[in-house]
Amino acid sequence: MDFLNLPRVKLANLPTPLQELPRLTEALNGPRIYIKRDDLTGLALGGNKTRKLEYLMGDAVRQKADYIVTGAGFHSNWCTQTAAAARKLGMKVALVKFGPKDGYDPEDYDGNHLLHFLSGAEIQVVRPEHTQKVEEETMEKLKAAGHRPYRMVDAGSMPLGVAGHVNCLLELMGQIVDRGLKVDYLVHTSGSGGTQAGLIIGAKAFNTTIKVIGSTTGSRSRENSTANIGNLIGESLKCLGFDLKITEEDIVVYDQYAGEGYGFMTEAKAEAIKIMAETEGIFLDPVYTSSSMACLIDLCRKGFFKREEVVVFLHTGGIAGLFPYKAPLKAYGSGKAFPWTIPPWSPAAAET
Repeated sequence: MDFLNLPRVKLANLPTPLQELPRLTEALNGPRIYIKRDDLTGLALGGNKTRKLEYLMGDAVRQKADYIVTGAGFHSNWCTQTAAAARKLGMKVALVKFGPKDGYDPEDYDGNHLLHFLSGAEIQVVRPEHTQKVEEETMEKLKAAGHRPYRMVDAGSMPLGVAGHVNCLLELMGQIVDRGLKVDYLVHTSGSGGTQAGLIIGAKAFNTTIKVIGSTTGSRSRENSTANIGNLIGESLKCLGFDLKITEEDIVVYDQYAGEGYGFMTEAKAEAIKIMAETEGIFLDPVYTSSSMACLIDLCRKGFFKREEVVVFLHTGGIAGLFPYKAPLKAYGSGKAFPWTIPPWSPAAAET
């Protein structure tokens, strides 16, 4: 495939703003910090997943799909934006989400789960070890019923989804050039790996010197994340027609800021949310963006960045995720102990 001629539908308001964060910079006594506002993409409550979906949904439209089948965590931002994109394009959506037990259905609907429900998505909640089988069964049932389902695996971290963040880097470069900036680092949260794979490919393809730093969501260790991103980069280079040499040294991942599992609450993440809100009036979520901001804050305090360097923080959205975490966030802001660190909707909650 040719990157410039991939199937694509317009879903996002692009380019997203690039804004300087002078008060955060001052508070951290660190490098000059900017933020790339992918929380303002405009689909549902915004978020970087829209970039993946422009290409994936473009392919789904090309194949005349009438159903999207995908899955992720119980309060997944990916599921929210996929459901919104499917509805916007006249398709139905079936979500297979993982939770503490098969059929998990809390009395109170909150955060992204409420948005999934409101979008009219067909929702199945299963243990994570059952998700692949249930997604495959859902595909077969829909085909047998005469539908044309399109499946998106790994939260859209597929070569076509990766293309969305190659384009993000290209967009960022245009903004950097317009402002006469030299950006040294781009910090973001790395989950299923597609965002980081695309950013690294873009940084190489467009001949930049930007170093991409990913901080995990807690779903993978640094070693597993590095291997997963490396494999995804290899697949994407072939699919998208890029002739680049990218090595393991180009894949920088930190795994100590997200806690010991996906979506776990930590003091570092709570502090990151509080600092960002108090210095710049910008809100982060407790799963993705708080992890990478906690990483950025810690690296500033350790003197990793030079004062004269420029760091861009990629805000990947997920604001609906704040509300299910209201109890631990209130406790942190009040100087009290967390009532829980493992979310009740996490598969790990059933193991404690």
